[in-house]
Amino acid sequence: MKLGIALPTVGPPGRRRYVLEVARAADRLGFDSVWVSSHVALPRQRESTCLYPRAKTADAYNWGVAWLEPIAVMGLVAGATERVRIGTHVLALPYRNPVILASELASLDQLSMGRAILGAGIGWMDEEFRTVGVPRKERGVRTDEAIEVMRTLWAARHPTSFHGRFTDFDDMWLASRPYTQKGPPIYVGGNTDPALRRVARYGEGWLAHEVYPEELPAARETLARFAEEAGRDPAAIEITVRRALVPPFEVMDFMSDRVSIRGTAEQVAEQLDAYRSCGVSMMVLDLSMRPSEIVETMEWLVKDVLVLL
Repeated sequence: MKLGIALPTVGPPGRRRYVLEVARAADRLGFDSVWVSSHVALPRQRESTCLYPRAKTADAYNWGVAWLEPIAVMGLVAGATERVRIGTHVLALPYRNPVILASELASLDQLSMGRAILGAGIGWMDEEFRTVGVPRKERGVRTDEAIEVMRTLWAARHPTSFHGRFTDFDDMWLASRPYTQKGPPIYVGGNTDPALRRVARYGEGWLAHEVYPEELPAARETLARFAEEAGRDPAAIEITVRRALVPPFEVMDFMSDRVSIRGTAEQVAEQLDAYRSCGVSMMVLDLSMRPSEIVETMEWLVKDVLVLL
């Protein structure tokens, strides 16, 4: 099973030296990928209540907490690493013009030599939708169309056209070309049935967030049914789960109210193996601690945990 690491891009750890320290460690230690979270604007008074599924609070979504912009972070990391893949977990597609985003991601894919991954989401914060001027009720259809626009532009080998509800053009050629033939892979985030339908239609992978092993069989059955309805092979869709992890040695856990994978090396290996047994091919681990402790935890995972899997 592959392991990915969430980069420290939120709050005080979100500094250039810390991002590069963790990204370079992931590259050096053999982790599959690093991932960047995303928010554009945070309200003084937040009424939206979609928090981490296993958290009592989510202070990171309050005003005053800094979030680094994911496309900028991906470019920085691409230039400082050689092997590790770089993804968004997740980018709210309705907030962005899909033609511009297609160009940005094509350049990232080209400069990283095929290491970019688009983790796509629909967004959830009402206040953020109002700030960017997009009706929240349109978020699903905007996301679907954005994926279709980007795929059309990336795959085209000559000027192409697209006529949708929000994007319309004739005989246009995307100026920035991706390194990957069809463009960066798209993994779709979300745990709901509509999200799984979107995974089945568009996703090379599913980005599940804080789903437990006992919940996966039913979710996989639903995803397989939706994939078959869409004329796709369910086995072609990679299943990825994001969970927080806390090592057995003392660290400063900035997200201590979340339910985390924790314990001895043997206990952590057992929990990761439970996911592998459920068909999960990659775990993205949130190590919400000091950057030096993140690297120490990554080294512990490689030395003491992965050898047990």
